[in-house]
Amino acid sequence: MEDITPYFILVLLWIVYFALHSLLAARRIKDFLKNKMGRKLARYYRLLYNIFAVLSIVPVLFYNALISTKVLVPLDWKAIISFLGLAISTYGIIVTRLAFRQYSLKEFLGLKQLKNEEEEAFNTQGILGAVRHPLYFGGLLILLGFWLFAPTLANLITVVMLVLYILVGIRFEEQKLVEQYGDAYKKYQQEVPMLIPKRNALKQLRK
Repeated sequence: MEDITPYFILVLLWIVYFALHSLLAARRIKDFLKNKMGRKLARYYRLLYNIFAVLSIVPVLFYNALISTKVLVPLDWKAIISFLGLAISTYGIIVTRLAFRQYSLKEFLGLKQLKNEEEEAFNTQGILGAVRHPLYFGGLLILLGFWLFAPTLANLITVVMLVLYILVGIRFEEQKLVEQYGDAYKKYQQEVPMLIPKRNALKQLRK
C-alpha cells in the first residue's frame, strides 16, 4: 500500500499557505499592519503582499513536484489527455489576457498604489459583460488543463485545493464588491454570471 504521508503533508502545506494568504488579506489585519507601517510605507502593502504570496507558494509547488509520480490515467490515453489539457490551458490563458484588458495590471500588482492613484471605477466592459470574474474563470481553466497535462495524484490534490480556495475567495470578494459599489453591483450580479459565461455571451470574449 502506498504511503499517503507525503500527500497529507501537501494538504497541510496548502492549508498553511491559504491561512497566511487569507490572514494578510483580511481587512482588520491589513488595516492594522498599514497603521504600523505608517502612511509612507502603507502604500507598499499590496506590492509586498504579492511578493510574499509568490515567494511562499514556491516551496509548496516544489514539494508537489517532488512527490508527483503516480499517474492516474491509462498510459494509452496519456497523449490525448495531455493534448486536451494544453488546449484547455491555452483557452484559459486567452481568457486571462482578455480580462487584463479591463483591469489595471499596475493596480493588480500593487504598483499603482505607490503613486496614490485612485482606484478604477466600476467597469462592465468587454469580457466583464460576459462573466463577473474572468481572472478566476481563466485560472480554473488553466488549473484543469494543467492536471490533464500532468494527471498525478499530487497535482490532483493541488488543483482541488486551489479550486476550493478560489471558490471560497470569490464569495468573500463578492461581499466586498457589494459593499464598495452597492446596488450597481447587485444589478450586475443579476445580469452577468459569476464564473461560467452564458452561451450567447461568449462573443464578448473576442472583444
